[in-house]
Amino acid sequence: MVILGLLLVLLALVVGAALITGTSAPEVSGQDVDIQLLDTVTITLNPLTLVIAGMAAMFVLWLGLVITKAALARKARLRRERKATEAEARELRERQAAEDAERARLAEGERQLEERRLAEEQRRTEEPQLAEEGPGTEQQRRAAGPTLAEERPSQSGTDTRPLTREDPGPTGTTPREGGTRP
Repeated sequence: MVILGLLLVLLALVVGAALITGTSAPEVSGQDVDIQLLDTVTITLNPLTLVIAGMAAMFVLWLGLVITKAALARKARLRRERKATEAEARELRERQAAEDAERARLAEGERQLEERRLAEEQRRTEEPQLAEEGPGTEQQRRAAGPTLAEERPSQSGTDTRPLTREDPGPTGTTPREGGTRP
């Protein structure tokens, strides 16, 4: 492409030089050219001036096209850069939102784990007190209802009865009936 461009520039220079030397010949230089603009204004030019004016007009046309092309290319480049920046910002926001959600999920899990640990610790501290207080206190505690730590995890997901010593195990027998728990 560069070689083609250089060849065209060289061709334009040769044609321009031929026009200038051709219009400066003695038999042509004496002739004047009349140019009428809008049927009201008439301009009289010799051939050499007409050729130079034509070259100047073509140069201005070329310069205008080059400037237009450069401006359009610059706008396109800026638009591509802006879109890339927006895409990066959107990606960063999505990544940040995902990280925030993950942090919130981990914090919730840690909070639940801490609640379970506290409930287990509370249950462990209540067991020795219940043994010292006697059977009446245990009946009162049963009547009050189960605590979170005493609830038995159900196998079907719906059984939330409190775990007591006489509850049947997985085999359905109580220790009093002679069954054994696995």
